[in-house]
Amino acid sequence: WPLLFVRPRHPPGPSVRATHTGIATGMKRLQRLSAHVYGTDGEPLWVQLMDSTARQRPQPRWGGCRCTAEKWKFVCNCYACLEHAGREADFEWTPQLVNPPPLERLMATSASSSAARGTASGVLAVQPVAAKEWPARHPITPDPVTVEAGGVTRLASPDGRVLGPMTPAVHQRFGGIATFCRLPTLQELQAARPARRAQLRLRVLGARGLANQLTDGEKIHAVGRAGNMELRSAVADLATAGGGAFELRWEGCEELTFEVGEQDGHFELELLTGGATEASGSLGALRLGLWALPIGAWARRREQLLASGGGGHCGELDFEVRLDRVIEENFVDIAVLGVPFDSGCSFRPGARFGPESIRSNSRLIRPYLIAAQQRPLIERQVVDAGDVACTPFGIDKAMGQILEACRAKLKVARRLVLMGGDHTLSYPAIKAVSEKFGPVVLIHFDSHLDTFPPMYDQDVWHGSPFRKCWEEGLLAKDGSTHIGIRASTYSPQDFHDSDAMGIATLTADDVHQRGVEACLEVVRKRYERSGGAPVYLSIDIDVLDPSVAPGTGTPEFGGLLAHQLLHFIRGLEGLPIVGADVVEVAPAYDHAGITAMAAANVMVEQMALINRCMDADGFG
Repeated sequence: WPLLFVRPRHPPGPSVRATHTGIATGMKRLQRLSAHVYGTDGEPLWVQLMDSTARQRPQPRWGGCRCTAEKWKFVCNCYACLEHAGREADFEWTPQLVNPPPLERLMATSASSSAARGTASGVLAVQPVAAKEWPARHPITPDPVTVEAGGVTRLASPDGRVLGPMTPAVHQRFGGIATFCRLPTLQELQAARPARRAQLRLRVLGARGLANQLTDGEKIHAVGRAGNMELRSAVADLATAGGGAFELRWEGCEELTFEVGEQDGHFELELLTGGATEASGSLGALRLGLWALPIGAWARRREQLLASGGGGHCGELDFEVRLDRVIEENFVDIAVLGVPFDSGCSFRPGARFGPESIRSNSRLIRPYLIAAQQRPLIERQVVDAGDVACTPFGIDKAMGQILEACRAKLKVARRLVLMGGDHTLSYPAIKAVSEKFGPVVLIHFDSHLDTFPPMYDQDVWHGSPFRKCWEEGLLAKDGSTHIGIRASTYSPQDFHDSDAMGIATLTADDVHQRGVEACLEVVRKRYERSGGAPVYLSIDIDVLDPSVAPGTGTPEFGGLLAHQLLHFIRGLEGLPIVGADVVEVAPAYDHAGITAMAAANVMVEQMALINRCMDADGFG
């Protein structure tokens, strides 16, 4: 191309001139094509053509949606805008579910549509029925907001009081084991809400190098000052070290405990002479910043004493000190605790991996429950408290470890929901719950009674947790119920033993034949006999039929279906549930995680029940 435009030395001939004319014509065509593609004023022609012929969608009327008409950019997610844009399917629920229309309006709509179509002979017209009184809708909390907490974007309540799950819009995938429903951990919440109080514990051991003139029989005390407290130790033993120096020793290592607040920056130690009530002379003092102390561990320190009046160093003081954060009680509403224990199972093991699988299959659960019309993970502060570190080599020792873990979590949480693990864990869990709330009414979903006698001389196993609870007086005298019992058992005496413990039995056939509503009525009437006792809800996942939940250690044929269990759980609304568990999930026998997914959804349904009754059940 550059060679074609070089000026020749001699005038071109006719053939060359024709060639130049053809090239110029081709360049003009290229320029026109370029104008179509790239435009002449910075905007391609095809864009101008599309803009001029595009169908302009009218804006919605003012008040037709939650956004303003000026912001109409086809990105509003309210139902009115989505319907206007033809994207109704993108809305999470329909207006009929959010705001159910009265029955009269439905009947009027049906009648008008039938009249418009006309009623031919032989076609039954719609007959009006008696108007049904719709139940009062539960108030829906405002939409959650997003906050940054520890580098993680989380949903939170509008007032910022409740820190909820991770938002999947930002964190779509998670490394390692996710927390239950992407909830914050207990440690994360404690870090986000630092303790405002601490406990300072002090042990004065001795002093050396005191050059003051002391006499035998002199009474010397160590006085500690921290916050608004001043405590005095016992009298020290005086000994002469030679060279005019003295040593002090405190026998028994008496411990002084101080309560300090966030405004307290240091503590003081001073050696005084004289009795407990007499005017005392100072032998020296020291001051130490609280920020210099380790948290949660004892530290031995040797610090120099300063003479009063700025006289320089006058000796050394040995002491041990420890600073512990005082965690506010019940600052968590619901704590989720995993118990990876299956040493008590009698058939197929593997439930120790249940908590991991339940957490992994809970990541799809969203905050809003359509049937319950509530957001339990946003309306309450729910945390994943991790797993109990329990030994797999000894059942009795593991029961003690689970009990201590449940006690510790119930000090910081108002309610406790556990995931297992085999059903043995219900025994220490109910023991911890009953210590806080009193004897409980047991509502137990299972295919087995779990009130069996000892097996192989082992009285604690996953077939006997509720027998142990009854023997130790952890259950209310009456009002408890088994639901879903089926298949086979060892002897008819098993049912007689369960009845003698005050636990009635509804079999799976009762649920199938009589219906969930009739069985719910039985459970509620049974509870009334307890006189208003707290309720512990225990759900063994094998209550479901193996076709629904195959991943369990002791499956039994003919169990409840998913909709029956959900209907039954939701029908317990209003009962004062103070503790719950979901157990016996064994992922090794699961398929596509459907058992763990069922367990995760059941746990959220349990939290919805607790959320509804927590403030009104009278149990704090």
